[in-house]
Amino acid sequence: MKTTSLKRRALVAGAVLGAMGATLLAPSIAQAQVPNPLPSGINMGGLHLTPTSGAADVTPSFTADTACPAGTNLANVNTIDLLDVEQTISSNVTGPLVLAPNFGGQFIQDMATVQLLAGNGGAESFLFLIDCRTGAGHGTYTDAVQVDFAADGSWQIHGSGPVQAQTTTTVSPASQTVAPGTNVTVTASVSPAAAAGTVEFKDNGASVFTTPAGSGTFTFSSAALGLGNHSITATFHATDSAAYGDSTSSAASVLVASDTQSATETIQVGVPQEQGVFAMTVDPGIVDMGIAHLQGTGDTRHFHAEGSLKNVNISDGRDQTVPGWSVTGQVGDFTKTDDATKKFSGTSLGWQPSVVAQNATADVTAGAGVGTGVNPGLTSASSLGGAQSGKGLGDSKLGAALFLDFPRGTQPGTYAATITITGLGGTPLA
Repeated sequence: MKTTSLKRRALVAGAVLGAMGATLLAPSIAQAQVPNPLPSGINMGGLHLTPTSGAADVTPSFTADTACPAGTNLANVNTIDLLDVEQTISSNVTGPLVLAPNFGGQFIQDMATVQLLAGNGGAESFLFLIDCRTGAGHGTYTDAVQVDFAADGSWQIHGSGPVQAQTTTTVSPASQTVAPGTNVTVTASVSPAAAAGTVEFKDNGASVFTTPAGSGTFTFSSAALGLGNHSITATFHATDSAAYGDSTSSAASVLVASDTQSATETIQVGVPQEQGVFAMTVDPGIVDMGIAHLQGTGDTRHFHAEGSLKNVNISDGRDQTVPGWSVTGQVGDFTKTDDATKKFSGTSLGWQPSVVAQNATADVTAGAGVGTGVNPGLTSASSLGGAQSGKGLGDSKLGAALFLDFPRGTQPGTYAATITITGLGGTPLA
């Protein structure tokens, strides 16, 4: 294999390449690395790559139309730049095979590595050609092809049209808790905005609605969702599948629950207590977890803080024909109070629920603990406590010890998150 150093790029292990954008590959001559004039004697278009386009992580194979000249015994694919510096990018094809047309082989690295070795990064073009030789050093150039790269590393044979752009589909809101009969709306957003197509919404894996063709945002609305949890996903189907790929969102959570009362702490809610009904209140005030401190060693070193959830007060005075209840909590991200662009994930918060004060029959149960750094952790509705069917009448209090573990690289300042406490009067603890 030939080695050169004039144009080599240092390779970073594990480099992450971005998703393909919607821009067509059309590098200008100022961006190109293609020699002008081209090397003499080459057969432009005689070198064929499989596939003819793709993402940066593709490792192509090749075939050559033209046999190598008599007297040569090996051939490989090179790039050649404006300074006539070669970079070897394929395995060697050796022996009698190179003296017959249509010989071929495999690239020795993916196209991201080829772009780093041969170019400057960004939108640029390269000349790939067959070098027929007898050993080290340059031999005879035969078949060649021009390959165009986009800035994100996607590529294509020159003149073959646009590379299929990847799309991203997201749904909002991420979670909702509603009463039966409520009209629930979930919005899907597809990027890039130029991608046209339809969106198929699914509820717990079953298709429930496909939108008319459009672009940008798509909505699904229904007042007929039954009691319980609903996992809503959206799949974008591109009208022009050659230009844009399909994509599926992560799930949005919709909980339909009867006798539901919802509130938030800053980490709070006030629900009026009435005789003969299920009622919930939260002690007022902000949960202050103090100043975090570093703990751990080496790569495990991180910030840690502890505190206590404000008491959640339950009063269940209902007739026993409507028995049992449950309380859940769900937290959002922690955001810097003076700079909303700085944040860390709500999965950094964990808790250990407890029954602070039992009702007269002592049949209220605390929920399970949730550790820090667990995905989805408390960013998904988690049980604070409750009472099984036929239990939980009277007054009781729930609480939780809070634990916070977040990255040591977090910018100094004050961060706050909102935890939503939801009392489900018609949903007994399992």
